[in-house]
Amino acid sequence: MKKFLSLVLALIMVLSMASFASAEQGSAVVVGLAGDPGNIGPFQGMGLGRIGILFTTYEMLMVKDGNEFRGCLMKELTQVDELTYDVEIYDYIKDQAGNPLKASDIKFCFETAKAAGNLPKLSSVAGVDVISDYVARFHFTALAAGDLESLLMECPIVTQAAYEASADQMATDPVTTSPYRVTSYQTGSTIVYERNADYWQKDELLPSTSRHNVDKITFKIIPDPVQMVNALKAREIDISAAIDGAYISDFMGVEGFDVTQIPDNTTKFLTFNYDSIPSAAERQAIAYAVDVDDIIAFAFDGIGYHAKTIGNTKYPDFVEKWADEEYFEYDEEKAQALFQEAGVPAGKTYRLLYNVADDNTKIVTTIQAALSFLGMNVELIGYDNALFGTYKYDDKKSAEWDIMLDEAGSSNLLTNVWKLTLDRRDQTYGKTVGHVLDDRLQTLIEAAINDNTPENMDAFHQYLKEQCYEYGLVSKVNNLAHTTVVKKAATCFRGQILPGACEY
Repeated sequence: MKKFLSLVLALIMVLSMASFASAEQGSAVVVGLAGDPGNIGPFQGMGLGRIGILFTTYEMLMVKDGNEFRGCLMKELTQVDELTYDVEIYDYIKDQAGNPLKASDIKFCFETAKAAGNLPKLSSVAGVDVISDYVARFHFTALAAGDLESLLMECPIVTQAAYEASADQMATDPVTTSPYRVTSYQTGSTIVYERNADYWQKDELLPSTSRHNVDKITFKIIPDPVQMVNALKAREIDISAAIDGAYISDFMGVEGFDVTQIPDNTTKFLTFNYDSIPSAAERQAIAYAVDVDDIIAFAFDGIGYHAKTIGNTKYPDFVEKWADEEYFEYDEEKAQALFQEAGVPAGKTYRLLYNVADDNTKIVTTIQAALSFLGMNVELIGYDNALFGTYKYDDKKSAEWDIMLDEAGSSNLLTNVWKLTLDRRDQTYGKTVGHVLDDRLQTLIEAAINDNTPENMDAFHQYLKEQCYEYGLVSKVNNLAHTTVVKKAATCFRGQILPGACEY
């Protein structure tokens, strides 16, 4: 059996001790959050608000710390065979209620999360066995490059005892192993966390996601971008990574504020419902009808990047030649011709499903105007994060939408972005999220996942362009600004603020 992490941890421990010791303890910080996470239970799907609070609320077996993967709850990882790994957790972990965390809890979390169907990556987990109190054995159906790390950091971990004691499955009051405990959650308003004085892990072993440099964290939910800017100016909040690009200059070089611009790891894209739009020409027509420059100007104040696939250029398996290829650049005449080729009647109505947030609302409004210009109608169907996730993954809800604005990213590889919606093995109903059942698409994505050579990546990408089952729109830039309450901002690999790791 092969053992990993042990040698790396020794170096990381030294680095963690140095950085942790240099941070001053803060008393309180208020973070501006652009979206309401809704249900904050452990096994919910990802969304705008949830991403912002994820690492403050939960710990995982493994995390990405800077550019490196390292254990969080996991002490050691041992390979048993090609598709089997033993995960040993620390033997002194306890949650905020004092429940000890054991391997049986790891099994419970992964199995419960997989059954819930909100974390589609977990379909690759064939099963989890309890080997001892602190060792869980993971069996996988397949593991492509980068999959192991992604899977071990996909599922938030809680104790079964705490989860079953919760009246609402931790939807509003999660009890976790994190150094911060939710003490108040007012939907649409604030989420308050207080530091757990009896947190389990030693300072020298902390990843950045588990640092706790401040006693109290308040997330203030402010979906409106102008209100977010005004809240920071008035110092009602101390920090936000959702400052509208039109206003970021109000904080640049201004005494009492500091600004950082961080490329986001996610990409906005459209998914077409194959059941209601089975024609590739019709799907392509919609793609050509949308002017991404208009989206960037309206939704992101001119700061953003045209997508060239479902995903962005930051991933190591992105094929460089795609950057110079034609990718549904706005073309009104081509869109009209394709609508005619597909036999689409003028005035057809498309139901566009989206997760309500300011930038998403601006994107769908832009799409609505673009299709209206070509004689088509768009009905906007906006839901909060929890309901959007239900509609997205529930096969029975598929008849209620034709187009969906979605967003996805990965901690490491582009193939993992594709897997989220385009690998039918990852969906409980055996089709892609867009309800596609295409054997060639499946063969090509499996080839790319198993061996992400440029040839395999390009073969899948080109076929996806040809069929236009999904269409990449834009990758945004997060504008982070803060007051002098925060001396140094810290973010996770997704560009989201880690309040506990900031320096005060």
